[in-house]
Amino acid sequence: MEKKDRSISVVIPVHNSEKTIEAVLEALQHELRGGDELIVVDDRSNDNSREIALRLGAEVISSSGSPGAAGARNTGAQAAAGEWVLFVDSDAVAPAGWREKLQQRIDQGPAAVQATYSPTAAGSHPATFYKNYYYYYTFTRRIGSDYITGCGTFFFAVRRSVFRELEGFDDRIPGATVEDADFAARLVGTGGSILMAPEIEVYHLREYTFPELMGYEWNMMKSKVLYLLRRDSGHAVPSVSMATPLEMLPVISGAAGVWLIPAGLAAYAAGWTGGIWPAAAGLSILTAGHAGFWFASVREAGMRGFIASLMTLPDLMIIVPAALSGVIMHLAGRKY
Repeated sequence: MEKKDRSISVVIPVHNSEKTIEAVLEALQHELRGGDELIVVDDRSNDNSREIALRLGAEVISSSGSPGAAGARNTGAQAAAGEWVLFVDSDAVAPAGWREKLQQRIDQGPAAVQATYSPTAAGSHPATFYKNYYYYYTFTRRIGSDYITGCGTFFFAVRRSVFRELEGFDDRIPGATVEDADFAARLVGTGGSILMAPEIEVYHLREYTFPELMGYEWNMMKSKVLYLLRRDSGHAVPSVSMATPLEMLPVISGAAGVWLIPAGLAAYAAGWTGGIWPAAAGLSILTAGHAGFWFASVREAGMRGFIASLMTLPDLMIIVPAALSGVIMHLAGRKY
């Protein structure tokens, strides 16, 4: 029996995205089918994002929710008529064949479908490559299951009925941080499933400098801690990563082990010869958990990949202080 195509409403939240939105829309438009729709939600832009989207034939509406990605996505989902809602970021370019690949995953019967990052990064800065390839590596090498407990809304499809039953994203969460993790936890907690689609590799146009990347990582870790601390017994099992805690063990152990290196070296410099051992232990923990990622980065991007792999150290080192900042904010009474 031939399976029926499920209509899809593509929802793209935009805020001052004039530099990227055209490429994003063109990649999507070419493959839309009958019954599909393309909705751009303007989240208070003051550039030409709205005009570009209108010129390219998208339906453009203004966000009626709280400022930020969550409120804009909720506005788009409320206007959607498709059986499925596909959320796409305004800097995320879908690959050729995305519509058919997504349909094949939908036919498997999940509540939601998650695409992955492309291993190719925009620009030439190692920080951009590091962020993109880290996510690609996590999706394709660390996650061992077809189904995941988290989601990333750069390219995330969900049944419209399920989305509305869960009342969408929590728009009290500022910016684009853990609103997707919160939604995924509620979805999985009510018995829904999120199916991976690793064959849909999405290319991101946003570029990062090293300070921008570290600022992004700090904010994400702080937001994750606040999210975990404000939860109550009425919520499902928390989701702060698309990988399970066991699959993320290299990151968890690395966040602790990386501090043994400077601590041991400082002790050695202060005159304690035994300080070399904790430094060596920290380096061993780091190497055991990340050597695969380092080698893969170099193989994928040569010198750019090598420089990017070195960013593992500062990236891991900010986890503990960023988490502590989230704890302090929580103790001071802040929930979001």
